[in-house]
Amino acid sequence: MSLFRNVIVFASLLPSFVFASTQGTLGTTTTGTVSISITIPALVQVTGLSDLTIASASSFPVTANTTACIYSNVASPLGSYFVTASSTNASTTNFRVKDSGTNYITYAAYWNNAAAATQTTTLASGTKTAQQTGGSSTSLTCGGSPNANFNINLTAAAVEGVPAATYSDVVTIIISPT
Repeated sequence: MSLFRNVIVFASLLPSFVFASTQGTLGTTTTGTVSISITIPALVQVTGLSDLTIASASSFPVTANTTACIYSNVASPLGSYFVTASSTNASTTNFRVKDSGTNYITYAAYWNNAAAATQTTTLASGTKTAQQTGGSSTSLTCGGSPNANFNINLTAAAVEGVPAATYSDVVTIIISPT
């Protein structure tokens, strides 16, 4: 009898396991279950951006803009996102265009969480904005209508004293969920 008690005591020390799925038993019908779990991470996407070209500017200020479609499944608030825009020619946080030599022109850049070309959120190169709202949470294509705008502004004071040339920059726009 002592041996039997030791087996029972040993068995009671084993951990109990809980399985999510269940298995059927032999019979004319059988039933099993399977639990399904999927985690969808916060996802964002930017599409619809166009290059900005200002041909032969002779009066200032000069502005240019492109609309975009922002998709975001971020839940709180729904459709929200953050923007980080970085200038290839940045000096600290200033956006700059550059000629083929060593001349630069500083310009202002803005983000609007609507399609209008208004200067809503001032951008600093390489700096993440405050949380933006207005992204589409239901369509990767925003239903065919843009819901954001990137725009720039060059002032007369910024172009004074620089030689005539073609100036360019590449801005990388990062849309992130956090």
